[in-house]
Amino acid sequence: MNIVSNRVVDTDPHSNTTLRLESALEAGLVALFKVQPGVIAVMAQYQVEICIDGIWHTYWFDICVDFENGCRAFYAVRNEENAEEVELLVELFRNQELKNHGHFAFVMTEEDISKPAIYRAEQIVQARRKDNKRNNGLVYQTLMQAGGRERLGNVFLAIQEIIPPSVAWDAVWSLIDQGVICHDHPDAHNLFLKNHSWIRVVGRENDEEE
Repeated sequence: MNIVSNRVVDTDPHSNTTLRLESALEAGLVALFKVQPGVIAVMAQYQVEICIDGIWHTYWFDICVDFENGCRAFYAVRNEENAEEVELLVELFRNQELKNHGHFAFVMTEEDISKPAIYRAEQIVQARRKDNKRNNGLVYQTLMQAGGRERLGNVFLAIQEIIPPSVAWDAVWSLIDQGVICHDHPDAHNLFLKNHSWIRVVGRENDEEE
């Protein structure tokens, strides 16, 4: 199945605005912005004009994002194999009209919007809805008792008679979201967090590859 073939309706949690997206890849990018610090609004289908050979053409950026520092950025989302032509259009926009609309314009592909990164963002969004300080504290204390670094599955085993793994899983993502613990791998953002993965209390350095 082509990752950009399905239309999606989503909601920007910052502005509670409905987003009508043209592809699953666009939805993946929106998922990343849901949890990125500093984002205050996400919009879909932002219209601009680009001059090509003396003729002005309408172009729609797939995603527009406003940040709390006042910056506005535009994102054209394409499969890697189709990105080159769009890169040329976006470069024309940067040179001609960007200053009248915002500050940055990018072309994003599946190389930038990886499946592990999307999964991480989706898990954090879900964990925010279920945030439970007791469960978070239990996972944190168990990790501390293990020396501040342990495989995720071993943490779940240590507390399985108190809370089930599904609940502990949400707690782990809550703690990651809060910056209290991390997936302990140098390329964590490009890897799925699994039972054999190492997690670590932030500030206790002891990185190893999985």
